[in-house]
Amino acid sequence: MTKNKKSKLVAILGCLSLGSFSAYATGAEGSVLEEIVVTATKRGDTSTLDIPASISVANEDQISKRGLVGMDDFLRSLPSTNFLDRGAGRNGIIIRGVTASPQDDIAVGVYIDETPVTGLGSIASGNPDLKYVDMQRIEVLRGPQGTLYGDGSIAGTVRVIPNAPDLNDFSAEIAGSASSTADLGGRNTTARAVLNLPVVEDKFAIRIVGYDYDNSGYYENIAGDSADKAIWADAFGGIVTSRGTGDDQYTGGRITALWQVSQDFNVTLSHMTQDIEQLGIPESMLALGGTRRSPFQRQDGSGESLGIDLDVTNLKMNLDMGSYEIFSSTSIVDSKSLQDRDLGAYFGPLLGVDDMPIYLEDSSDAEQFTQELRANTRLDGPLQFLVGAFYQDYKRKASQKMTFEGASALDPFGGALLFESAFGNNLKQLAFFGEASFDLTDQLTAVAGVRHYDYDKDSPDVNDGVFNGGRSEGFVENDDSGQTYKLSLNYRADDSTSFYGTFSQGFRLGGPHPEIPSDICDTAGVPDQIDSDELDSFELGAKFAFADGRAMLNVSAFQVDWTGIPVKQILACGFETTVNAGEAKSRGVEVDGQLLFSDSWRLDYALSHIQAELAADSTPLGAQSGDRLPGSPEFQASLGLQTDFNIAGRPTFARADVAHIGEYYNNLQQTGLAAGGFTTVNLTLGAEINDSVSVDVFARNLTNKAGLTWVETELGDGRANYIRPRTIGIEVRARFSQ
Repeated sequence: MTKNKKSKLVAILGCLSLGSFSAYATGAEGSVLEEIVVTATKRGDTSTLDIPASISVANEDQISKRGLVGMDDFLRSLPSTNFLDRGAGRNGIIIRGVTASPQDDIAVGVYIDETPVTGLGSIASGNPDLKYVDMQRIEVLRGPQGTLYGDGSIAGTVRVIPNAPDLNDFSAEIAGSASSTADLGGRNTTARAVLNLPVVEDKFAIRIVGYDYDNSGYYENIAGDSADKAIWADAFGGIVTSRGTGDDQYTGGRITALWQVSQDFNVTLSHMTQDIEQLGIPESMLALGGTRRSPFQRQDGSGESLGIDLDVTNLKMNLDMGSYEIFSSTSIVDSKSLQDRDLGAYFGPLLGVDDMPIYLEDSSDAEQFTQELRANTRLDGPLQFLVGAFYQDYKRKASQKMTFEGASALDPFGGALLFESAFGNNLKQLAFFGEASFDLTDQLTAVAGVRHYDYDKDSPDVNDGVFNGGRSEGFVENDDSGQTYKLSLNYRADDSTSFYGTFSQGFRLGGPHPEIPSDICDTAGVPDQIDSDELDSFELGAKFAFADGRAMLNVSAFQVDWTGIPVKQILACGFETTVNAGEAKSRGVEVDGQLLFSDSWRLDYALSHIQAELAADSTPLGAQSGDRLPGSPEFQASLGLQTDFNIAGRPTFARADVAHIGEYYNNLQQTGLAAGGFTTVNLTLGAEINDSVSVDVFARNLTNKAGLTWVETELGDGRANYIRPRTIGIEVRARFSQ
């Protein structure tokens, strides 16, 4: 993080050091469940009962009481949804068995309000690890969203919606927490602040947010007894220990200005920034064969680091013309990342050398401009429609460099520059989309949608180094155009019941894979690029609100037909490439809902059972029909129980959340260690101290489960990511308002 950004955060926190916060409501939204309203359909506020699709929502109160901090906290509790934690900025989201490609072409679109930030994480194009600070709502749509959201949403879409400035009321809030992580984890601290400032009442307001999350590393060094562990940690920097290796820090902020130009026209300008700094490798190392963990023998404690800098600027304009609403969203996103790694642990044992100073540097610089225009109707009569246009200009430069920095006598490769690959990704997209709904009867509504896309993509690359046989240059073009469609029927039996059926399509653009070293690899039969993949989704569902508004139940059944699946293939030389594996099917059932036992007791539940499998043998990959798709557990379930009560006349709550993820593999061949197969328990107790101050005491992963979320064992020494061990802490919040 730069000095300027640190100073900016300090200034924000300093300005907000006055104030207080309290967000506890008596009962559970009163005596009935609150109707869930979303904006995911791009038609303004819409009840989920009117949306013929599976959607999960967390509002601001639920985010607070569940202690949701980032994507992993929420997504793992949803049906048919998995979160693969591979380290800061490199995580992946899997919905209904549809995953990112091995080259990390993302399958789930991620949006900050109206701005797409899909794949704008680290060098691996992961998701950007957004922190849920001052968020109004989180919306997760399951199933392809190809008509409204385009190719990055082949499996679904996640929308993170910040709070907008309040034009009338001044408020300021500040919050801080301290916690401790078990085993070799250490202290974690957070600080965040929000200022809402009405500059001109009813006309102009500014909202400022600042935050800092400092988390300890937590991978345990298991090299023998405690004394041996200390020796390993001192000699090699540990794996990821409380001594500082593996610590990560998220620092960010957001400023938003809202101008109500007239009663019918408003303009919103926002800028968000987030810096991630991680010391040490983000994962534990596995022994050869992937059967047990072993210490990561790094040469020093400073040889591993990752930095990610994300900046998002957005301009929204909304014009209400009565029967028509005109909307414009203009966004500029800039993402930079740099990762340094010491690969001595990989190559040293293989070559019989204890001290092998081989280093890997990954860097990425991405810029994205997007413009979306759309018009939405509010007509009298049965017909309503939405039309829009979307333009994207995306440029990314990335490089990977492997160097040998030891004495020449120890260099078996004959040169300091072992491998260098610099590649670009220049993408321009123009799309036109529309949806029309027609009330066939008072209860039955038909919806039809289409998106026409036109992609122009070119990928230059420059390769150098001993492994590449010297310098070479290449250039690959990939253009594609076509359409995706959506058809649905929604039957509102009454004000509290709906049944629906939906057919939708998804598309993901293919492209080149990174260059393979030609001097040491036989590239015969390796394709120059990856073909685009497509899927068709069929879904039937029902949504119920019953027991006088005290219970909600959503049920859905789906089938996904996926063609052109991109998967990883390990070549005989040890390098990996990407090929299209053929076809897969994913079938499943999802159930979720809420129940009020009384005015003070609430139950949230979700479960899913899916079969996500390869539909035909893939001889080159050694995979067979019926093999499960990577990262897709067969069974998931979650349960949340909350009670609201009073202590000394002050609102108080207690909440327990239990989530289970079934077993899954991170490769199609189902080899190595299985991930998943673990259950987590989270507890929160919160109370208002007075009208200004509230306190939460929390325990995350109460049972201290060592759950694996991601495993890779194909290349000798494998890598694995574990969920954070038991973490217990306290958070204090305060707010001042007028």
